[in-house]
Amino acid sequence: MNCNYFQIYEVPTKKPRTTIYLEPELMEALEQRAKEEKRTVSNLCNLLIEQAMNEWLNQRKKTDD
Repeated sequence: MNCNYFQIYEVPTKKPRTTIYLEPELMEALEQRAKEEKRTVSNLCNLLIEQAMNEWLNQRKKTDD
């Protein structure tokens, strides 16, 4: 019996990767939010980090002026 129900597709990307370790509660919350927003957890994390870094960079810009 053939059990190959799923085909795995690799998506080529030149984006760098990182690994993080999360508390189970945080991961659960990220999964829930990602599902509600119809995103992957990876995409949601990228978005949240991007927003936080933009805020941080804007704050630095204000203090440098």
